[in-house]
Amino acid sequence: MLIVVKSMSEVNKLKTLLSREFNMKDFGTAKKILVIDIHRDRATWRLWLSQHNYVEKMLERFNMNNTKPLSIPLVNNFRLSIV
Repeated sequence: MLIVVKSMSEVNKLKTLLSREFNMKDFGTAKKILVIDIHRDRATWRLWLSQHNYVEKMLERFNMNNTKPLSIPLVNNFRLSIV
């Protein structure tokens, strides 16, 4: 289970409630979920998600690791925002 909230106190409350009902193990801060790498800068409240390693692995698997990259149709500084 991945818990995402704004404060650690909320995380701790949820962990306490869940541990009363279920046997749990706390693996600490998530660095990867499925094949998505999670990078954080807690000081600036920034979060990056990356599948770079997965893409590289798939390119190698299908003998495409020497292909030339193409630009994607998004602006370099494209930012997602909450609506």
